[in-house]
Amino acid sequence: MERYPIPQFIEQEGKIAFFISFRQFFYLVGAGMVCFVLYYVLPFSIFIILSIVIFGGACVMAFVTINGVPVLHMILGSIGFAIGGKNYTWKKKESPYPFKPISRTRIKKIEEGPVLQAQSSNLRKIHTQLETKN
Repeated sequence: MERYPIPQFIEQEGKIAFFISFRQFFYLVGAGMVCFVLYYVLPFSIFIILSIVIFGGACVMAFVTINGVPVLHMILGSIGFAIGGKNYTWKKKESPYPFKPISRTRIKKIEEGPVLQAQSSNLRKIHTQLETKN
């Protein structure tokens, strides 16, 4: 049976420029289009403030990841958690009535006895035997 190579790293996004992927490019282009429309609709001072906020948000959504997850996924996940229903489960543990004291095992004190001593090595004795045989 033939083995076919399995594609790896398929979760990586395609790059259209040096370091910008399609998703990042469209975030920035979308922010630019919104700012272009606001330029003609709003007064200039309000336009400057809103364009800074919009481009800042677009840059954060395009380039910032938290633990490898894009910020937009984190924001949508937190909103879904806050809005969604939650299931709280509590199970009462049954306890014997009346309460019985638990008898704990007694810890015995270690008696002061002879201290373990290291065994003397026979290496020096063997060394002298080998030296004297030659």
